[in-house]
Amino acid sequence: GNRHDGIYEDSRGHAMSRRRGASGLCGVLALDKPYGMTSHDVVNRVRQITGERRVGHAGTLDPAATGLMLVGVGAATRLSEYLTGHDKGYDARIVFGVATDTDDAQGRTLASASDGELADIMRSVDAQAILDEFTGELEQLPPAYSAIKKNGIVAYKAAREGTCLELEARHVTVYGAQLVGAGVCEAELICADGNTSVRELPFWDVHFDVSKGTYIRALARDIGAYLGCGAHLGSVAAMGIDEACSIDELANRAEAGDILPWCDPARLLGFPVIELGEQQAQCVANGRELTDISAGEGMVSCIRDNKLLAVYNFVAGACRPATVIPGGVIGVG
Repeated sequence: GNRHDGIYEDSRGHAMSRRRGASGLCGVLALDKPYGMTSHDVVNRVRQITGERRVGHAGTLDPAATGLMLVGVGAATRLSEYLTGHDKGYDARIVFGVATDTDDAQGRTLASASDGELADIMRSVDAQAILDEFTGELEQLPPAYSAIKKNGIVAYKAAREGTCLELEARHVTVYGAQLVGAGVCEAELICADGNTSVRELPFWDVHFDVSKGTYIRALARDIGAYLGCGAHLGSVAAMGIDEACSIDELANRAEAGDILPWCDPARLLGFPVIELGEQQAQCVANGRELTDISAGEGMVSCIRDNKLLAVYNFVAGACRPATVIPGGVIGVG
């Protein structure tokens, strides 16, 4: 849309006035998160670009992670709870021989194996067989440097101050861990005193398919501990839909007054879709039960005029509203 004089034009050119910092936008963006940005940085950048205060992401990515991040803008932030529930795919590089306090390449070295020890271990293991040991249902201890809160304290803030919280292991599922490649890389390591050094270390490139809430850093840490040589996550990319756009591209489009690259919210949700008639749309707008439809048990996406108007829950023959979005989320294909 185009912005001028506090008036916003929506995707169809309808003028919408701004109120309380609201832009009139309501949609979901698929962004390619760059290395080094926190998920919070991305949200703030989208706020600046769109002029919309209500922006939220569906699932945190570590600063060292790149790749797909879904961001809700406007009332579409209310879809986040459904979008975070999806299983995820990652391409990860596990670097062996050095364990770090953050379980990734940004952390300081906690322990390291000698070149001789490392060569012996790596020569004697079958990488795919080891990865197979880490598939299925696992109890995983989250990294000390994570955004998890315990008694109101954020784990990574406590860790920075030198006191690691005792975090509870959580139940996660690794559906698949496929070895893609292996080799030796130059790893830049941060010593305990903050100085850096470079060392040639062996790595495995692995494609993981995991349930939500799984830490790839923790998988790297645990595989290294299992082998007895230590390991950390060298890099990770979140896999996802091909139309993810860069933050620079998003800024350029907004600057040029082009329509932003909204995703199809119904496709992202993956629920069965109900195309509403006019009277049904009125029922939905008023948050009423839908009586004249049949669907299987569970969530359904209610759409009309290329907009997602609501998510309804179909239970025991009744179809009740779970989340209603006034005005609807644009982008339905």
